[in-house]
Amino acid sequence: MPITPKEWHKRFKLQSQWTKSTREYLFQGAGFSFSSRVLDVGCGTGAISGEISQTKFDHVVGIDLNIEFIRHALTINSGQQLNVADAHSLPFKNDIFGCTFCHFLLMWVSDPAQVIREMKRVTSPGGSVLALAEPDYGGRIDYPEQLAIINEWQIAALKDQGANPFMGRKIKALFHQAGLDEIEVGVIGAQWTADIQEKEILSEWEIIRSDLMGLSKKSEVEKTADEIQKIDQAAWALGERILFVPTFYALGMVR
Repeated sequence: MPITPKEWHKRFKLQSQWTKSTREYLFQGAGFSFSSRVLDVGCGTGAISGEISQTKFDHVVGIDLNIEFIRHALTINSGQQLNVADAHSLPFKNDIFGCTFCHFLLMWVSDPAQVIREMKRVTSPGGSVLALAEPDYGGRIDYPEQLAIINEWQIAALKDQGANPFMGRKIKALFHQAGLDEIEVGVIGAQWTADIQEKEILSEWEIIRSDLMGLSKKSEVEKTADEIQKIDQAAWALGERILFVPTFYALGMVR
């Protein structure tokens, strides 16, 4: 069964929690004022744009190509300024935002270089372009070892969906190619604690199961997935689970 916008919003909120400390660091380092005009490119259901419009910035605009995501975002916060638009061709004049940012977007677009150029175009001189989170599944670590197969499935599923599971390693080059200055690139850190909630584990498995729907060996994989999910949940319960997907961020200034 397809995942609903409401369920995607829960997922996007969880992702935003994973990257919150890095986001705070990047926004602070970019030196924005509360009155800065900010663009969230690929805003999804408004998980981040809704948060920062209430706490950090006076004027936040969001765009996404998925009309259902935009509709859901507006049911949560009708005051958000959201538009259905393609990140490859932003419907804005040049130099009008103090900051443009994206979050888990570049891996999904057909031409990430063009998206970054567009983000730069609509950002005013002295402003900044941010890629808050782009994963690289080529460096994923799973423990116990039996769980490494999850990464094989997800890489195959992402490729089937047209995504680039190795985008993280490319964003530094893409920012340089776009002509951005004072570029900073890094990897979001990871910590493992004992307080992960079962609903978070189940949410992750909903995404995995949804991704597996498109694989050619679906029935064979589903049988294995049942056993792998049990191992995964047991490892979390015992406090033995390690999961790390290198997730890159980038900041570049417009001159």
